[in-house]
Amino acid sequence: MQGICLDCGMSFSEDTRYCPKCDNALEHQHDGSTITVDIAHDGERVSEALRKMQSEIDMARKGVAANIRLVVGSGLIRDEVLLALRDLEFRGDVKDFDLEPTNAGTVLVRLK
Repeated sequence: MQGICLDCGMSFSEDTRYCPKCDNALEHQHDGSTITVDIAHDGERVSEALRKMQSEIDMARKGVAANIRLVVGSGLIRDEVLLALRDLEFRGDVKDFDLEPTNAGTVLVRLK
């Protein structure tokens, strides 16, 4: 998969960490966008929702979105997602996260 540096426009391969032209860190580049994914309202069990969350975060980190908005509901899935996100934040896989102030059933995760 090819990517394009958002600073200079140079093409790069998927495993490239720094732009071959301008030397900017590609993993920190973003376009400010937010991806919204519902991981809790299609009959998912906790383990399925957590797998779905991890997969969506992994895909979003490879792209140019700055954030991912996880729709998690207000029950057990939300509680488990918050625990898993604490671990991802500790490991540095996400920058930070918080429940949305106007909707406690969604979590906004800052990726870059």
